[in-house]
Amino acid sequence: MLNILRLILDSIFPTHDCLKRLQTETLENFRRYLTVQTHANTKVLSDYNLPAIKAAITANKFHDHQQAAELLGILISDWYKNLPTKSTIFVPIPLSKARERKRGYNQVTRVLQTVPEPITIGRLLIRTKHTAPQTSLPKAERLKNIIDAFNYVPHPDLSKYDRVVIVDDVITTGATLTAAKKTLMPHLPKSCELICLALAH
Repeated sequence: MLNILRLILDSIFPTHDCLKRLQTETLENFRRYLTVQTHANTKVLSDYNLPAIKAAITANKFHDHQQAAELLGILISDWYKNLPTKSTIFVPIPLSKARERKRGYNQVTRVLQTVPEPITIGRLLIRTKHTAPQTSLPKAERLKNIIDAFNYVPHPDLSKYDRVVIVDDVITTGATLTAAKKTLMPHLPKSCELICLALAH
C-alpha cells in the first residue's frame, strides 16, 4: 500500500534526481567518500564528480535537504576529529544579502550545524557585494569577480581561538577562499592557525 502511495505521489510531485540518489545513503556509509586532498591551498574532503557527493551538495544547496546537510556534516566531523586538539572556530563563506534572502539560508552554515560534535560557528566575514556565481565564470573572471567581496566582522572572543577554519561547499579555482583568507588573516593573532576547507572539488 505504501509503495502504491509513493508511486502516486512521485507521479504528481516528481522527486528531484539528486534527492532520489540520496535515499539509500546512511551516515555510516557516506563516510567512505572522505578522501582528504589539498587543492589551491585548501583542504578538500571529497570528489565532486562522485554521484553521491554531487547529489548531497545539490540537495543541500538548492533544496534545503536536511539529510544532505547531515551527510556532508559527517565528512567535516570525521576530518575534524583527526586534527590535533585546538580551540577552533568555523567560519562559513557568507552569501550576499540578496542571494541568502532568495535562498533563505546559507548552505554551508546548514552543514556546519549538523556536525555531531559540538563546534563553534562564527560570523567573521560578510559579503560586501553581490557577485555572479563563480561557477558561471571562466577562471580569469572568477579572480576579478571576488576582489573586495568580503569584509571582516570583529569578534570579541577571537583571541581565545587557536584555529580558524573557513568553509565553502565546492572549490574550483580557489578564488573565493583565497579572498576570504586574505580578508581575515590581518585580524588573527600570529599564533592562530588558519585553514581553508571545502567539501568537494
